[in-house]
Amino acid sequence: MTGWRRLAAAGVAGGLVLALSGCPVGDDDDRTPEPAPSAVDTGPVRPTDPSTDLPAYTGPPAGGPSTAGPVTRVRAAVDLTSATPGTFARVVSAVAAPDGGAFALLSPADRTLQQSLVTLRGDAIAGVVPVPRVEDVWGMHVLDGGSVAVTGRLAGEGYGLRVVDPATGAVRTTVVLPVEDVVRSSTGRSALSRDSRRLHLFLSAVTDAGVREALLEVDVATGRVRAERDLSDDVAAVSTFPVGDQLAGLLPRPSGGVTLVFDASPTEVPEDRIPTLLRYDTDLEPAGAASRATGLSEGAETQSVAGAADGTVFLLVAVEDGSWLLAVPDGGGAGPLLAQLEDRVYGYALTVEPAQVWAVLPSPVGVRAVDLTTGAALGPVGFECYRRLDVRNLYPADGGAIAIGECDSPREDSQFLWFLAP
Repeated sequence: MTGWRRLAAAGVAGGLVLALSGCPVGDDDDRTPEPAPSAVDTGPVRPTDPSTDLPAYTGPPAGGPSTAGPVTRVRAAVDLTSATPGTFARVVSAVAAPDGGAFALLSPADRTLQQSLVTLRGDAIAGVVPVPRVEDVWGMHVLDGGSVAVTGRLAGEGYGLRVVDPATGAVRTTVVLPVEDVVRSSTGRSALSRDSRRLHLFLSAVTDAGVREALLEVDVATGRVRAERDLSDDVAAVSTFPVGDQLAGLLPRPSGGVTLVFDASPTEVPEDRIPTLLRYDTDLEPAGAASRATGLSEGAETQSVAGAADGTVFLLVAVEDGSWLLAVPDGGGAGPLLAQLEDRVYGYALTVEPAQVWAVLPSPVGVRAVDLTTGAALGPVGFECYRRLDVRNLYPADGGAIAIGECDSPREDSQFLWFLAP
């Protein structure tokens, strides 16, 4: 196996080993000696201009679905406390269900305890089943048949997914990236294909051998890894530094495959970043050139991303004087500024309706809607949390969105899921 990329910045302490697909990394004595500083290859000259040579976003698709209108109300607020009686647990992820309900994953503060998958219908908890822990959850996905896939780092096993039947509690675990020892740091994302048959996972892990960044495609029905791609060369072509914690998202493409979104650092200065998209087809082969949503001089850094059915990627990026909402079509590049917001704090989550007219972002009191055709931001929709509120994340849902978070009423650290509607 190839593809171990040495850290561009020296001085990463510790010594841990990750085995991907069972491949050993070898002993220190077998490694190629580092060249003397004077002989270090500075690498390729990487582009720093926005990708204006690719088609730009032109607005909501012709013949697309009608807009449901802006989110203006909380349809239901569900207190999740009763799902874990006698145990304090935080809501760490959620996904909307096709029937208008949702599934939420609660993680106990006591790390020796299992997590809980909570089924919500209407404004009530309809069921709770235990789940072996998935640390650093990358995503949750509703599969055909009603099962829920939870992806991320599987406690004590490696990286992969657990497929949970929310009715019976049956769990099927698939380890796609086994771990031989403790990993110093890692991050990842997952994306479910439009036909719900394939699950894509991206992992960036730091070990003694360097950095390993891989993209995998998993057959949902069998758990078999259908394809794997080492991304070292792909990332190195646009960034001096690995993806690491500059990962922004992994989104399905309409014809299969995925789009990886991260902030590339094309120079030797890691803080000089460009929101960048790498696209892959169903065989995990590159689908066209990398796309840069901004240029280096704009100083943009991605806060959150959202995807559309036609492959359009929406990005909320922080700039010096606030935040910009941008859109990049599938196969396209940099385009017009959809909205300019003064706030830089509440841009960590984003959903966009299928009609691509309205977006939803967090706010200090709940959420707020932004018109992607005019750039206008509406007043906030309050969650009626009269003490401390922490809106942790937002997720798309038919006819609206769902939000998860924490509120200090009716009691301290109350965990909530909110159903949002026009």
